[in-house]
Amino acid sequence: MTEASLRFLHFAIFIAGLAIVAMLVFHSRWLPPSYDPALPLDLRAPRTVMTPLKLRITAFFPEFCRAALRTAPLRVKPQASGGTATCPLSDIFTVSGGPVAMEPESFLASCDLAVRWALFETDVALPVARSVFGTGLARIRHVGSFACRDVRDRPGIRSSHATANAIDVSAFVLADGREIPLGAWNGQGVDAVFLRRIRDESCGVFETVLSPDYDRLHASHFHFQATGFGLCR
Repeated sequence: MTEASLRFLHFAIFIAGLAIVAMLVFHSRWLPPSYDPALPLDLRAPRTVMTPLKLRITAFFPEFCRAALRTAPLRVKPQASGGTATCPLSDIFTVSGGPVAMEPESFLASCDLAVRWALFETDVALPVARSVFGTGLARIRHVGSFACRDVRDRPGIRSSHATANAIDVSAFVLADGREIPLGAWNGQGVDAVFLRRIRDESCGVFETVLSPDYDRLHASHFHFQATGFGLCR
């Protein structure tokens, strides 16, 4: 499927989702909050079939995104502005802590990225670690989110890092002290199984997920992006 076809498919799905939302709004008084598309995503509530649609809505309605972020198990500090002269940022947050510690201990994030990061920790990283290793996660190592630059192999096209809409993750440290770096991706052991499950399951949280399978530029890290058209490699 070409990139243009993929974009059209995701646009059609989004329009269909909006049509469903419009239809359900008329019946919202009979719906539980977690099923009601007219209410913001609540990260404390059980996940439902409406969770993916509610998550997508947060990207288009800032007030819904902020409401969702207030329910996230993260320490976040609003920043009115930031970035650089050529890559100014507004309505962003410093994310510093949650169910899993981070190293370095904080990163800049758009509201959409922060909400998705919270879901990644609670719904992907922790459950996969427990499933594969039988233990929790102590830390997630990242190599930053904001960077005022173009896409590395596409000069002139701004990277999602330039808007704090993506974060790169290089390793996971288990509760028992074991470290799982992205360098284990091509191995034959349980570490590779863990990393591949992280990649596969995070594709339900982030709009773009790039792993070492994508290209040599991502051999040492996951690229988790809040925006995009469903690319999962």
